Amino acid sequence: MYHAEPSWSHKFANHLTANVLITDKSHGDLSLSQPKKILHQRQRSLVDAPWAYLEQIHGNSVIKIESAGEFQGAKGDGLITSKFETPLSVQIADCAPIAIFSRGGMLAVAHAGWKGIASGVIDNTCSEMNNLGESPSIAVVGPCIYPENYEFGINDLEFLQRIFGMSVRSETRSGQPSLDLPEMVKIALKRNGINEIAFLGGCTADSPQFWSHRANKDTERQGMVAWIESTT
Repeated sequence: MYHAEPSWSHKFANHLTANVLITDKSHGDLSLSQPKKILHQRQRSLVDAPWAYLEQIHGNSVIKIESAGEFQGAKGDGLITSKFETPLSVQIADCAPIAIFSRGGMLAVAHAGWKGIASGVIDNTCSEMNNLGESPSIAVVGPCIYPENYEFGINDLEFLQRIFGMSVRSETRSGQPSLDLPEMVKIALKRNGINEIAFLGGCTADSPQFWSHRANKDTERQGMVAWIESTT
């Protein structure tokens, strides 16, 4: 099904394999600002099936996908499916991309910036999995901006501290108040019963592999695409 090797994979006991591919600059731009034909060609050169993707709005809505390529470009920040061989994706340049798997074969992805997490995008994604009869068990978090590069307004930081605790507060390299977005993601996932969490890729603002809107005003986007394969 895929051409590029997954960045992460996990075999479950029921003949299912969960896969995550995190792209970088070498895979090309995955932003929605380009013609759809070019975007779709680039997507399928990596994972050869129609991708589901969203026009991300830093909100908390989650869309259920019943077939590959459904809801391309709909507004939202979370996708969920129980169908195998159905790639779900998010585009990112500093926000955190998250893939969430149940052991029974359900998959969800979420685009998680601070606004989306605060408004409940991770909570809603996990709740929807539970409502559909599958408990979220494993999460993979891709590259995002890390606190040493994420100077943050003090009022918003204090607001987030009240919700997520003092550990989300950090400092930049120059000593300015900053937000620890990976820590915020971890807290939200653990609150939803997910303790097996893999962080991949590091900081978008530090790595020349990745585009960063915050550091460089990049308009291009890397992506995370996830899918489940059945070997039966």
